[in-house]
Amino acid sequence: MIPTTLGVAAVVFGIYHLAPGDPATVMMGMGSGGQMATDSDSASKIDAFRIKHGLDRNPVVQFLDYIGPVNLSRDGCSLFTSPYGERKVEEVELSDGTTVREGKPLPIEYLPDTPEGERREMDDLRQVLLDDSAGDTAWNGVVGQLSEKGEACLPALMSSLQELRLETDSRGAAIERVGAALQEVTGYELELHPEREAQLGPGARINSWFRWYYEEGGGGRVTNTGENTWGGLLCLELGNEMQANTPVAAELMRRLKVTVPLSLIAVLLSYLIALPLGIFSVRNQGTKIDGGLTIVLFILYSIPTFWAGLMLILIFGKTGLDLLPVLGLHDKDADSLGAVAYAWDVVKHAVLPVLTLTYGSLAYLSRQMRAGMLEVIRQDYIRTARAKGLSERMVVYKHALRNSMIPVLTLLASILPILIGGSIIVEKVFDIPGMGKYAFEGLLKRDFYIVMAVTIFVGIMTQVGILLSDITYSLVDPRIRNE
Repeated sequence: MIPTTLGVAAVVFGIYHLAPGDPATVMMGMGSGGQMATDSDSASKIDAFRIKHGLDRNPVVQFLDYIGPVNLSRDGCSLFTSPYGERKVEEVELSDGTTVREGKPLPIEYLPDTPEGERREMDDLRQVLLDDSAGDTAWNGVVGQLSEKGEACLPALMSSLQELRLETDSRGAAIERVGAALQEVTGYELELHPEREAQLGPGARINSWFRWYYEEGGGGRVTNTGENTWGGLLCLELGNEMQANTPVAAELMRRLKVTVPLSLIAVLLSYLIALPLGIFSVRNQGTKIDGGLTIVLFILYSIPTFWAGLMLILIFGKTGLDLLPVLGLHDKDADSLGAVAYAWDVVKHAVLPVLTLTYGSLAYLSRQMRAGMLEVIRQDYIRTARAKGLSERMVVYKHALRNSMIPVLTLLASILPILIGGSIIVEKVFDIPGMGKYAFEGLLKRDFYIVMAVTIFVGIMTQVGILLSDITYSLVDPRIRNE
């Protein structure tokens, strides 16, 4: 089961990266189709989001980091390094045919080994540098103090330029001061192409400084801090939601407490009703009752789940019957109820979702039970049992039932995960905060960690269903043994 689960993770990971859509653009409210924004501020935020969640790294590294058990993120194992700056450098072709290389202004974080006190101090210093009213004396003092700190202050100065990227027309003097401080600290003399400077003004200076930082300055790779050496799926860590930053494992467990009981009740009801129906149909084979039951079950199996759910909502919620609640799992004032009243309120809310989850599998299982029973009762040992004078009830329930259960038990491997994974439609229709709705929301947000966690869980449930089927075989058929 472990290698199969890893294989499922690899397949889902590959499909996720091949599918259209980008969680960064969804985060910016630009839809789920992956379209990018054109203004520089939105594009910068998108790039910063991708860096934060490691979406800028090689897909192989992303997969190994997700699987674990070694944490390859910036706070991970100190035997590895991570890119500390998104090396966004592009070539711009000018009107005379020449090209210039420019860097993309992005927020730059301090290096991991920079003490918190120094970070606050350098933040205060760069604010003085950005203050147009501070005066030459204050500015010169700040440049001197930053020069003493050396390359440790580069993130502060680069972040200052990134903040000024949208105010190049009015903050040209501040850009000049930050550039002069960078030149003092690094000893690098910036060279600007006249045509590009004429086009962008001070913005050309910002782009050129970021090009230098990504290619020659401190924007390279740094050793991971080693704070969290182990992590990933093999360490039972599912990561945090990309937008809400809440642990996926905790949210998934909260949702499973809703979905699993509903699905298990649906599975139990399906088997409790389907098996007697299948046996009843066999014992009345060829009669009008058998024909009518076949038609009814065929119709039930053919009804789409979403349509059945909507019809139940219309019947119980729109016609004035007011017999059962149609949305959610409890009333809005359920918290004020006592334990018994609260439980009864949940039961009433769960009736329609469970009914919607049950009818399709019930119809399918009963047909499979009927087919399996018909095949068994034609066997020689069944004819022998009848020839010995055993009653029809004894022949069916003692000799035929156990062997005819094999096909139905095989279906347990598929029905259990289908009900849990297929609860997406039911939970969306009835507005139930379960795992299905969580998966749907994760798909809309293109949240990698939600999609991976839910899909891997469904894959594990499929394997559990297969395992339960194998174990149950030996219970109903004495010819099969687990060893």
